[in-house]
Amino acid sequence: MGVYKLDLNDCDDDEYDLLGVHTTLECYHLAYFMNKNFNVKLERKENLDSFEFYEFDDEKNKMLWNIVSNKTLQENNNKKIVQEALFQIDAEEVIYLLPEYKKVDYLIKITDNSYDIQNMIEKMKTIPQIITTFVIDVSNLKSKNNLNFY
Repeated sequence: MGVYKLDLNDCDDDEYDLLGVHTTLECYHLAYFMNKNFNVKLERKENLDSFEFYEFDDEKNKMLWNIVSNKTLQENNNKKIVQEALFQIDAEEVIYLLPEYKKVDYLIKITDNSYDIQNMIEKMKTIPQIITTFVIDVSNLKSKNNLNFY
């Protein structure tokens, strides 16, 4: 009987564009401006392990839009209390969805994108309070499995 190997890389869905956004906006403001500028209807969905998550399924163009926060605060498990000056505070640690991009505030994942990605980036830069937007090369990501939302 033959030996079969399962290559988990075959299951990767590389048919999407990923943008990194550095901004001072809250996630709901970013979704609002994207709805306005790109004529989409991003809606808040249930959080993904405490990461904020917005989604729009564009059935007409067969595209799926996602905005997810790249960082979240999580209480430290060993309940250390940090003493700073006069006050004691609970220790929190920052958890990143993509640890390789710690400066990125939000990730925009667009599956089966029919837009010109450079035009999208230029349009994103016109949104107030967006510092920068850039394309993230998914093929070089070590933590790209974190982007499988379903």
